[in-house]
Amino acid sequence: MTKPQWARWWWLGVLCLAFELHAQEWRNGVVVSVHDGDTATVETTQGRILRVRFYGVDAPERENEYWPDQAFAREAGAFMQKLLRDKAVAVRLTGDKTYGREVGEIFVDGRSATREILRAGLAWWNIKYAPHDSDLARLEQNARKAKRGLWRDAESMPPWEFRNRYRRRKH
Repeated sequence: MTKPQWARWWWLGVLCLAFELHAQEWRNGVVVSVHDGDTATVETTQGRILRVRFYGVDAPERENEYWPDQAFAREAGAFMQKLLRDKAVAVRLTGDKTYGREVGEIFVDGRSATREILRAGLAWWNIKYAPHDSDLARLEQNARKAKRGLWRDAESMPPWEFRNRYRRRKH
């Protein structure tokens, strides 16, 4: 490889790294509320309020105007409440947004809430939004094999199927 080609590739690598670092920002704060198994509100140390949708997981749906509680929704919410409520956290924002929420991974005492809820068997790995995260896949698979949490129910339904079932009824 000639020097100009090498330099071009080097600069491309630097630009990719800069983009990756920019896309993933970190915020510190305190969890002021837990909405369900995959959403919490964090007040940052700068006083900003962040509604965070947990990266890489989809937890059972809580009751709302469109559907009843999904099986294990209350357990997933209670799990996250105990893990996160009123705790100092670090949030790794991915740069993505969904329904007005920032997508991020919340860390408490050095542990990822995303990975903890999967380990407990109270959420699904969201392959659509974290397709290359083999650690999330492994954690879900281990919980399935051990029949932890919702995996005790042979007919547990992923939240995306649950939501679609009720959306179809609405129309």
